[in-house]
Amino acid sequence: MQSWYASNCDGEWEHEYGIRMVTTDNPGWHIEIDVSETDLEGVLVERARHEFSDGGWMIAWSDGTKFQAACSPLSLRDVDAFFGQLTEEAPGDRKPFT
Repeated sequence: MQSWYASNCDGEWEHEYGIRMVTTDNPGWHIEIDVSETDLEGVLVERARHEFSDGGWMIAWSDGTKFQAACSPLSLRDVDAFFGQLTEEAPGDRKPFT
């Protein structure tokens, strides 16, 4: 996420768009990334939940303007890895998260 954010900062974009992370009371995290005016604008990610063997979980989705994820307290790396996968794939190669 850090590299993606830095690559989109051009002196203007970061004044209107960006990344928001908050803790939740279930407990966990909610991450919202505004992908407007970036290579990920228009990329749809079907909402899906993934359970990890260590008991963690994450849910990720995108409506084409905002990528969102919710995850357990120790699953931020999984969200980062999934988002990184989205940024590395060509638009036609993207597959729904399962």
